[in-house]
Amino acid sequence: MAILILNIGSRTIKWAVYDNGWVESGKNEEVKDFESSLRKILLRINSQYRINATVHRIVHGGELKKSMIVSGHMVNYLKKFEKLTPLHQKNEIKGIEYSKKIFRTKQIAVFDTAFHSTMPEKARVYAIPLKFYKKGVKRYGFHGSSHKYVAEKLGKKANKIVSCHLGAGCSLCAIKNGKSIDTSMGFTPLEGVVMVTRSGSIDPGILIYLKNENLNKMLNEESGVYGISGIKDFKKLLKSRDKKSALAIDVFCYSIAKCIGSYAAALGGLDAVAFTGGIGENSGSIRNKILKYIKFFKPRIFIIKADEKEVLLGEALKLLKS
Repeated sequence: MAILILNIGSRTIKWAVYDNGWVESGKNEEVKDFESSLRKILLRINSQYRINATVHRIVHGGELKKSMIVSGHMVNYLKKFEKLTPLHQKNEIKGIEYSKKIFRTKQIAVFDTAFHSTMPEKARVYAIPLKFYKKGVKRYGFHGSSHKYVAEKLGKKANKIVSCHLGAGCSLCAIKNGKSIDTSMGFTPLEGVVMVTRSGSIDPGILIYLKNENLNKMLNEESGVYGISGIKDFKKLLKSRDKKSALAIDVFCYSIAKCIGSYAAALGGLDAVAFTGGIGENSGSIRNKILKYIKFFKPRIFIIKADEKEVLLGEALKLLKS
């Protein structure tokens, strides 16, 4: 039984085919023309494999707390969250629609938000009138597949973990006994630590002050380390000797270190810090800058190669066997 794993990021299309073992994986490359690239990938896969099911990583699942086989009703529900995840959700839904047309098989959705459904209410509620919480304005959390993989990979090695997914998008997760109890991203993937082009958490008064600006574009695409340094490519940023680049790196690392410290309080201690994602795995200088701030905790450090496809496959196999 051949299963296609389709993991669409904010700038990339990752895919892998499983048929009693991993038989092929696509490179994690940035794409410029998303729809054209997606169609070419799916048509090529269809010409080489008989796909029995396609598994999709979906960033925002709303109130859906477990992986599910996709229905038309579900797609309409997921479209409601496109405005909240402007860099992801729309493309992921296109992935479902294209796959359905090309393969004509079961489509399975695995939600990033599902792993964080174990967070206590105190970690979900914003301090705004409670009527909005009842209308769905709450902290959902994202990068769930990645943080879940970290939790499963570490298993019983540590009970109180801060998982740091550092890539184009960045989020931290406080994991206690294998379950998410808090995470840095919230109602949208914009909240939390500083990211490559996203601002992370800022004073909401700034939004009121800048109300005449195109805030959605500015905060999602023109902020973060790019907003400070003018450089989007993290490898180029690390090589740059410009003072703005050094400042951007300092702001980035400082925001992550502060978040780790706050999660040590939430966890009641800190056994381990795990780094994953493109930046987390590959940049020793960034890890070292972050760890200098928290060395007094003396946590165990793990570098875990991101492999969300294993989580996505596991969820799919459970559904297909049920």
